[in-house]
Amino acid sequence: MPVPSSSVTRSGFADQVKGRDGYICVFSGMSDPQAAHIFPFATTEKKNFANINHLLTAFWGSEKAMAWRRNYEVAGITQSAKNGISISHQIHFWFDNARFALKPLRKTTEGIVIQWHWLKRSVLKPNVYIRSDMDVLLQAGVTDQRWGYTLAHRKSGVRIQTGQTFILQHHEHMPSWELLEMQWDLLRVAALSGAADVMDEYYDFESPDDRGHDAAVFAQQDAIRDEVADRTKGKGLDCKDAADKDTRE
Repeated sequence: MPVPSSSVTRSGFADQVKGRDGYICVFSGMSDPQAAHIFPFATTEKKNFANINHLLTAFWGSEKAMAWRRNYEVAGITQSAKNGISISHQIHFWFDNARFALKPLRKTTEGIVIQWHWLKRSVLKPNVYIRSDMDVLLQAGVTDQRWGYTLAHRKSGVRIQTGQTFILQHHEHMPSWELLEMQWDLLRVAALSGAADVMDEYYDFESPDDRGHDAAVFAQQDAIRDEVADRTKGKGLDCKDAADKDTRE
């Protein structure tokens, strides 16, 4: 029997998640947190799995995709505290907009160790055609190892920076490792493709070319390529090699 969405979303889910986490944000320690879904509830509520199944299979193969499907297609998992984390209102906004992602590192007796990663905003948009004359990372504007901006603080007042770790405390209904793992991969794809920066109206178009050929995006990409080329003059590197070098250093 399907779980009624209203009881889970508005009361049951939030109460379970926040109660488990002591009614504080697990990252900042702030009170009055929101219960954030690790895997989007809108997708599970509508059982709109076709697109996500295709995406996971295309990027990570059928075996990995099937392992993840066993979790996110089960209402008993995605509509429970295993699919939630208590976070402040502002951090919740950044999470929903792919401004950071959480990398699950390992399971311990204390819980799950996760690593925070700020995500850099991309020049790309979801339906823009990938160019054959430029490296993909260069097209996205990812030409160095800066992961984005430091916007949040820990309970101690120390800024949350890429690489810092947190422990999601061991609990009978602790967050699902599989959903955390999938979140880590999908949020990085969302950030790189620019999917987090467009509204629903973006997907309303008559022809794929209406979005595929985006003059503004192409102009930004050309400017980035010129900047990288100017920066590497005399070093004997082409734009692709220069971008690769920047991301390694």
